[in-house]
Amino acid sequence: MNCDKITQQVELYVFGELDFHEEELFEAHVGSCEHCKALVEEHRAILRLMNEAEAEAPPQLLNQCRQGLKRTLAAEQAKPVGWLDRVRNLIPAWPVLLKPVFGCAMLALAFYAGQQAEERKSVSAAGLPTSRIRTIQGTGNGMVQIMLEEPRQRMIEGALTESGIEQALMAAVRQSPDPGMRLESVDLLRNRCNRDDVRKAMLQTLEKDDSPTVRLRALEALRPHAQEIEVRQALSRVLLKDTSPNVRVQAIDLLVDRPPAEIVGTLQEILRRDENDYVRARCLRVLSQMRASPGVF
Repeated sequence: MNCDKITQQVELYVFGELDFHEEELFEAHVGSCEHCKALVEEHRAILRLMNEAEAEAPPQLLNQCRQGLKRTLAAEQAKPVGWLDRVRNLIPAWPVLLKPVFGCAMLALAFYAGQQAEERKSVSAAGLPTSRIRTIQGTGNGMVQIMLEEPRQRMIEGALTESGIEQALMAAVRQSPDPGMRLESVDLLRNRCNRDDVRKAMLQTLEKDDSPTVRLRALEALRPHAQEIEVRQALSRVLLKDTSPNVRVQAIDLLVDRPPAEIVGTLQEILRRDENDYVRARCLRVLSQMRASPGVF
């Protein structure tokens, strides 16, 4: 991916039309090229202005429409009456037959309008429609950009402290099928683990996420809270169950920073059953520093 290719694809990128592989190549180049980064920001600014723009009808438009309607009606009345019009005139009950049809159409239209209004209300009251999030990106100044997948893509920007933004990030951490989006959301939330709901989302990610990279990043976010009981219990379960040696080693480091007596049993169990030599050596070294028996003779 070079600067010429970026220039050709920048509109597709901003509107979210690149596939996952092309998007990765695009972002890799933009991350190392200030010129192309400025080009992307310029197109994003244009997109935001387009989304914020509201078309205002000129005041004379209503009068022009009325005059056009009068001319059309006059032209219709001047036309000769054909055989089809004569057939319609033979059915005086035609408007009566159409009333139920018009009634059903108005009912369907009212239902759709109410549904749209309820959706807009839920977005403003409870945050963003997380089921339609395509990308999440921090801007580096405390703001978060979220791209929504709608009939046409829409960019939303807000502060991390806003409730809707924070809820969207936590939903992405728990539910997004894209590991890159989960990783970005964990990074953006890592300094907010003092909140119970954010910390619980991190603990769930640490124990259940499919990606070892995402699990490791969640573990790092929980480091300042390693002395809390629920965090230590989760770390102990990670030691026994996690499939990644890197995650298990980092969990050991957090647990033994100020090790309570009960951690000895967990380390002895890991030493007995773990097949990774490095993890076992780390446990053995920690037990030796604690003057505890390995318990595997």
